[in-house]
Amino acid sequence: MSLPNRSRIFRFIAIFLLLLLLAGCATFSSSPRPGDLLQPVTTEATGIWHSGRIVWLDLITPDAAAAKKFYGGLFGWTFKTQDDYVVISNGKRRIGGIIEIKPEEKSLVEAQWLASMSVADIDAAAVWVEKQGGKILNGPVTMKQRGRGALISDPEGARLVILKARDGDPPERQPGIGDWLWLEDWTADLDQTVEFYRKLGGYKKTIAGNDYVILVNEGKWRAGIRKVQEKVFSGIWVPAVRVEDAGRLIARVTALGGRVLLAPGQSPDNPDTALITDSSGALLILQPWDFAAEEEKP
Repeated sequence: MSLPNRSRIFRFIAIFLLLLLLAGCATFSSSPRPGDLLQPVTTEATGIWHSGRIVWLDLITPDAAAAKKFYGGLFGWTFKTQDDYVVISNGKRRIGGIIEIKPEEKSLVEAQWLASMSVADIDAAAVWVEKQGGKILNGPVTMKQRGRGALISDPEGARLVILKARDGDPPERQPGIGDWLWLEDWTADLDQTVEFYRKLGGYKKTIAGNDYVILVNEGKWRAGIRKVQEKVFSGIWVPAVRVEDAGRLIARVTALGGRVLLAPGQSPDNPDTALITDSSGALLILQPWDFAAEEEKP
């Protein structure tokens, strides 16, 4: 398995431009505060926050039209453009957004998914992140519709947004087909990374496996940390979408312009799972999951 070498270059470019967006610089049309274009993570105000829960994902991409074609064709997702921001829905449920950023160098274009983790006190968390060897790339900043957040990187360089959503986190539901199932961080330093996120997300429990740790809060699996041997893969958050059968989607992935990095059956640990990139290079896991069967396990 190999990632395009230029992915790290665009990741830097995309994050730099996203900093301008969060900071409210005039990079989008005539909007005085582009950060305010980021839509709420839920249309159902809950007034409830779940520490450590991944509540939203934004696709940072150089080609929003291509992204809509790929994800619409693969999962049946639908899209609604509001100002310069695209809201993604799976059925009637909003699950994420698309931010189009076009670097001047057309050859340096690789997309990425950027997650938002629910954290109770953004300002206190930002101070703590820096003390632990992480970085505050931007913020904390208040975004009119989304809430208060900060863009951070952990000690291994993995980037995500810590967020106190304005109206509370989205209602918790069992992920359906085409919903986000999971999110995992790839790291070369498993112990350090687990300890960093355990404290940042306020996780009360961890479940350790073979080079893999599950972060648990409120009795729910919230995220995973995977140890990787190659340093080039360290410091990346990778989301998983729940699918019925990953194998049946492989041909569609390539037909839509994506790449299959790991097909079902190529990994003994996850024989029914696929690792792909979308048509602009964003990493994504396709994973079946039988909730009924898992609940029956002792």
